[in-house]
Amino acid sequence: MKLAYFYRNLNQGGIQKMIVNAANYFVEQGNDVSVVLMIPGGEYVSLLDPRIKLIYFRSLKKSRLFFSFSDILKREKFDVLFTATPSLNTFTVIGRLMARVKTKIVISERNNTVVFFKNSALTLSKLTFLSIPLLYRFADAIVAVSKGLGQSLQKVALIPANKIHVIYNPAWSPELEKQAGLPVQHEWLNDDTVPVLITVGRLVDAKNHALLIDAIALLSKKREVRLIIIGEGPLREKLQSQINSLNLQDCISLEGFKLNPVSWMSKANLFVLSSDYEGFGNVLVEALAAGLTIVSTDCDYGPAEILEDRYGFLVPIGQVNALSEQINYALDHPIDRDLLISRAREFSVNQIMQHYQSLFSTLIS
Repeated sequence: MKLAYFYRNLNQGGIQKMIVNAANYFVEQGNDVSVVLMIPGGEYVSLLDPRIKLIYFRSLKKSRLFFSFSDILKREKFDVLFTATPSLNTFTVIGRLMARVKTKIVISERNNTVVFFKNSALTLSKLTFLSIPLLYRFADAIVAVSKGLGQSLQKVALIPANKIHVIYNPAWSPELEKQAGLPVQHEWLNDDTVPVLITVGRLVDAKNHALLIDAIALLSKKREVRLIIIGEGPLREKLQSQINSLNLQDCISLEGFKLNPVSWMSKANLFVLSSDYEGFGNVLVEALAAGLTIVSTDCDYGPAEILEDRYGFLVPIGQVNALSEQINYALDHPIDRDLLISRAREFSVNQIMQHYQSLFSTLIS
């Protein structure tokens, strides 16, 4: 099977990590695999199997994007091409129509589409949202990464349920548990006297790190804690200003992007996710793989399906008091480490990718 994964770049992000895991799996199975990127480079390129072919757009001029993509489709003649997010999903459908090729198109929703576009100020994003019911029906298959997201997509895209396939992200691999054992040089993680919380995610509004910082400000009045925030993004300066204004410089640290966050997680006492919305939540599986007790907002979608009622603690979104109190409780009531690691393995690359293998094979048979 000649298979391609298409995305903007391989910078930090859950979608990019999923593409790396999936592409590596399929090339290991003996398939001809390519990764098509609009923009060369990215932190995760080094994680790709060297047998994977990297293909870049010839031109990034807006007037040439569709032609660059169409040329790639005509030249490569993929059996199946996979992409994700509404803007690239619609772009890919149009590009395939222009190229007039037989490539099967599998598009994927990875986030709460309704909330994302409701919060978007860009006119182009609004137009993309409005085009979903028209263009998604031209895809050969649609994948949603959680049940809740699949149900939402049925309403947004006006697509029948039998065309939407719910397949969780392939987030666990044996390599994760190996990474958990790697050393980390950070004085807080070598100090057992003060519990360390950790969160991982891009510094963007959807992750609501500001809520978590406020929760730590409340909690620090009751007990001494420290928070490590791993991730990079446009809100770094704003979040640092918030930390400074609350005089929390000595207990909250913005550590930037880390290629191997699991090694950091495994040295902490608690993982916290404060997002307003998610599609799945790869970092939750990574935290489980590190054997780390989790406190997460009960946002749409993903956390409730991953954590269920026994693998972590859920709190309502946007409620700083509830988040602070639940963190305080979880620090004193950690969940069994082996139970958490066992749960993470249910989202293994090998297990999840078998569902994709079946889907792709059905499409081209």
